Amino acid sequence: MLALQAGAGFDPGPQAGGGRVQPQFVRIPVPDGRYAVRVEIAARQDVQEALLFGNRRRLLWRGSLAAGERRVVETLSVVHPYLPDGAETPVKSLGVELALCAPGAEIVSASAEEADVPALLLMGDSTVTDQGAFAPYAPGATYCGWGQMMPLYLGMNACVINFARSGLTVETCREQGLYDLLKGQLRPGDTVLMQFGHNDQKRPHLQADGGYADALRAFIDELRALGAAPGVVTPLARNSWWNEREYNDMLLPFAQAAKRVAQEKGVPLIDLHDHMKRRLLETGRDAAKVLFHIGDYTHTNDFGAFFAAGYVAAQLKAQGVLDTANQGGWTPHGPYEVAANDQGDESLPPTGLEALYVTYETERPCETLTRIDALELVCRTCGLFVLNTPAALPQDAAGLTPEQQDNVRCALQARLIGDGPLRPQEAIAAGEFTRILAAAFDMRRAAAEIPQGGEGMITRAQAATLCRRAKI
Repeated sequence: MLALQAGAGFDPGPQAGGGRVQPQFVRIPVPDGRYAVRVEIAARQDVQEALLFGNRRRLLWRGSLAAGERRVVETLSVVHPYLPDGAETPVKSLGVELALCAPGAEIVSASAEEADVPALLLMGDSTVTDQGAFAPYAPGATYCGWGQMMPLYLGMNACVINFARSGLTVETCREQGLYDLLKGQLRPGDTVLMQFGHNDQKRPHLQADGGYADALRAFIDELRALGAAPGVVTPLARNSWWNEREYNDMLLPFAQAAKRVAQEKGVPLIDLHDHMKRRLLETGRDAAKVLFHIGDYTHTNDFGAFFAAGYVAAQLKAQGVLDTANQGGWTPHGPYEVAANDQGDESLPPTGLEALYVTYETERPCETLTRIDALELVCRTCGLFVLNTPAALPQDAAGLTPEQQDNVRCALQARLIGDGPLRPQEAIAAGEFTRILAAAFDMRRAAAEIPQGGEGMITRAQAATLCRRAKI
């Protein structure tokens, strides 16, 4: 058994305010393997919400602490190689890593001992994967896949190994080496859950009843031959609506196909799509936003991932797959916006959408916005993507880059533009840009909000500023 005691090279650092917490980090240097972990936490003051994360920010424990309390948390964790996006060679993990988010409390000791326990292995996309978080941490201002919440529900019954990755399809899971990495960690009797669909629907050859379903069948057959117990999870429903009252079920064909494959193959089926969709319909579009990362209707924050994982865990228990524990509810609370520059550190460069806006504001900022650049801003800001439904491009879009053509398809499929000539390099009027952006958000913004309102042209910088103010 290896252990790291208090004072052995870690510093909890100053606590953050404003609803954010500065984590305390601890590492136990152990080789690859499955481990029973014992962590002792001491509280100097009352802590209403304490969170203990393990390797790759998987939630191990959640609770509260009273002033003067010393709590021992026993859980499971896994040390295994991982494959960074774009890399061909797996990277070795450095041991059991812990992060405590609990203002007024600290880890005083931590130990890890090898354990012969079953595992739940996960395959999927960004809605399942282990997502990072910036410090100082706030659960509402993070991206989070439901897979990284599963250790909380499994406790000491099984460990979780998550091989999901952002952007994966049933095809690229193999091509990028994630499936081979999973098979290297698999032991007979382990459970494997797979959830795909979000990215498959963007590829014509991975239609729901075509390449997508065929790939699921192949995974099931192969995993069974390796001694694993495979199961299928339907793709997490998006918070996507035609308007405030009509839900736009983008993933229904893939959910239906996943159910048919599970029934055909006789494997457990967890209908997460229907579960999240019912929650969205019950609460409505705007109220459901607290479960998703700000400005995003596909990717959950920690609250949304907790909600989704709770259902997956309950179904695993109900179907006799794995024993799980009910962890109650987690009421969403702010802050929902990340700290400065998306990273909590003003000295670091911006990322994501903020980086896109900065590009428009600093590269030829006074130049008038073109029609094709307008579509990039709107599609990226609103998180639009290409559906499997074919969309014939205008003839004058033939010379555009593949990314620009995808933006045109998105705009056509969302009915933001007509099917006439695109005129991609022409300047776009402020009024038309506002109309397209407003339609994408199902809201209305007065043209007067644009510095060059009316039918005058809008500059690249002005368009970026308007998109930054917009909220889904």
